[in-house]
Amino acid sequence: MRKVLIFGGSRYFGKRLALRLAEAGDDVTIVTRGQLQVPEAEGIRSIKGDRQSVATMKDLSRDHYDVVYDNICFNPYQAKIASDAFMDQVGKYVLTSTMSVYAPGADLKESDFNPLHHDYHLESEHDYGQGKREAESYFFHRASFPVATVRLPIVLGPDDYTDRLKFYIDAVRREEPVVLHHPEAKMGFISSFEAAAFLEWVGRANVSGPFNAASEGIISLGALMERIGHHLNKPVQIIKDGESSPYDTDVDYYMSIAEAKKAGFVFTQLDDWLDRVILQTIRK
Repeated sequence: MRKVLIFGGSRYFGKRLALRLAEAGDDVTIVTRGQLQVPEAEGIRSIKGDRQSVATMKDLSRDHYDVVYDNICFNPYQAKIASDAFMDQVGKYVLTSTMSVYAPGADLKESDFNPLHHDYHLESEHDYGQGKREAESYFFHRASFPVATVRLPIVLGPDDYTDRLKFYIDAVRREEPVVLHHPEAKMGFISSFEAAAFLEWVGRANVSGPFNAASEGIISLGALMERIGHHLNKPVQIIKDGESSPYDTDVDYYMSIAEAKKAGFVFTQLDDWLDRVILQTIRK
């Protein structure tokens, strides 16, 4: 039985990950501040603590873990806390990262951002993408244990707490215009189910380093709006002037998943689940 520790296992794909691991027979511990309910299942327990606390991390590091999943590390200082605390107490550390480590573009490959060629600044303020870039950089430069980073695009699912897809659904339902400066721009996505499945696979497989993860296939933002309109039986109004909407991008923005496929993971097709998630979100 593997011992697994999860930071960020109380909601969304982190919650799905915890349930998958427990169902597979792993001994899963979720670190929580107590603000969200931890999933209840045999094999899952929780410890109250703060991911940003040095004391919490030192307490946790008294045990050895086969895998640590970190879904809530957002800057190099948080990476340092983990690296200092766990030292040789973990078999593999899996950091959930983001497509935002890349400058927008098409068919982005892992080599387009090499964290070993990137500096980190422990005392600086970081936006989301820069924070993740420097967190990756710190782990790959300084960690004494194997590290894998999983770069995710926008994650979609019925349990999406960001409500970004719901923003578009609500606008179309009210027959309000949606601002998309470039509706022809194509994007990649992943479902919360597949994000959890990929994280589980990375933790089990004999792999390390950075990996892109996304469903097979891409879709233009305009086509996504048309699907929403179809399911609502409402017209879609797209305008190009105004404040950007949540998914708005000036150019195509999606990643290559060739490396993960070469390593053995089989992704679903975007078209196999996208309409289902749209309908589930409509019914929320």
